[in-house]
Amino acid sequence: MCQLCGVSFAIARHRRADEPPSAAWDYTGSRYGSLILEALFRETCRDTGSGCELLESESSTYQHIANPECASDNGYSGCRISVEEMKGCRAVQVLVKKREGWEPEDDDEDFEIKSEYFLTGIGDGSPDCVPLEDLRPARHGIESIHIANVDCDYDWGLPFHPTCFQIFKRVSMLHLGNIDVQGLWEWRQRDCTFEEFVGFPRNVAVRVASEQRWRHEPGSEYLVANPVNIPGLQALLKRLWGGPGPEEVFRREAKNLENPSADPFTTLPTETISMVVEYLSSEDIANLRLATRAARELPTILFRRLLLEDMPWMWEAEDVPLGDVDWYKLYCTVKFGWVGLKGLMNRKRIWKDVEEIVRRIEKDRRSKRKMDSD
Repeated sequence: MCQLCGVSFAIARHRRADEPPSAAWDYTGSRYGSLILEALFRETCRDTGSGCELLESESSTYQHIANPECASDNGYSGCRISVEEMKGCRAVQVLVKKREGWEPEDDDEDFEIKSEYFLTGIGDGSPDCVPLEDLRPARHGIESIHIANVDCDYDWGLPFHPTCFQIFKRVSMLHLGNIDVQGLWEWRQRDCTFEEFVGFPRNVAVRVASEQRWRHEPGSEYLVANPVNIPGLQALLKRLWGGPGPEEVFRREAKNLENPSADPFTTLPTETISMVVEYLSSEDIANLRLATRAARELPTILFRRLLLEDMPWMWEAEDVPLGDVDWYKLYCTVKFGWVGLKGLMNRKRIWKDVEEIVRRIEKDRRSKRKMDSD
């Protein structure tokens, strides 16, 4: 499993009838597609009237062709998540501790050069590959390696999705000021017994799916959606470009108040109200608007700050020029209207998990500093 997000690398997919055979694969990533025993198919789909089909494959197995009502938990249905959305869900990269004689290479990142750890190339998350093999490129000569999620011999690597590690780098920089791979390694060695790794406070859907073989529950497809390269996200952002500039105001009538004359905020200059809301959270601003007419007009640029504070995982917003987007509309779209973007849902989930990991790293750092100072 991915050390950061808790999701298995051994993910399967059932293709739709209109998709090519390459759009389906089983737990092992087999090119033969999502193979299934006929008896198992009867239990999950045929007897439930889902409309799924079986295509004869080899020996006693068949290829599962998904219908919109597919109830199988042996693979995610192609009717609910596309191949493009799932890109990278089986990819595994490994953090490895340097051995004596390690030499830097041209493509090393700064944290690899400065720390005691480096990254391997990328492999496929087949559950039958022990050790994990065929890592490409073979960075620092590593083509295969054993991996483990729990405290183990230091030679066993720490595995994660490359996309999840990108999120870790962002969260670590945000909270710690550096990409703390040493802290990540020590967290596994210190806190990750089997019981503690399984008991890590993850999303309920991850807990339900975490069995000996990943349980592909219908409705939880977003767990395997690429959280970095998200189909549809850039198109959504472009639709919001060219909106009100930063000096424009967002207007919405406040609730009718029984005694407006008793409202102390109406005596304050607009500039003072603007200064006040700059220090308030989105929840506080919403409550203020319910309490006073004085807060009925707010500059749209305010919602840029709220977006970055409330949704730090929406990093695309950092690079949007101030006057090129309707910040209020973007804030509402990301907060309330992005359910169709599975990758963004997954990014939010992973960000929360990684923030908890970084919080534990930070706590350990503080404890060590306190011990050193005593």
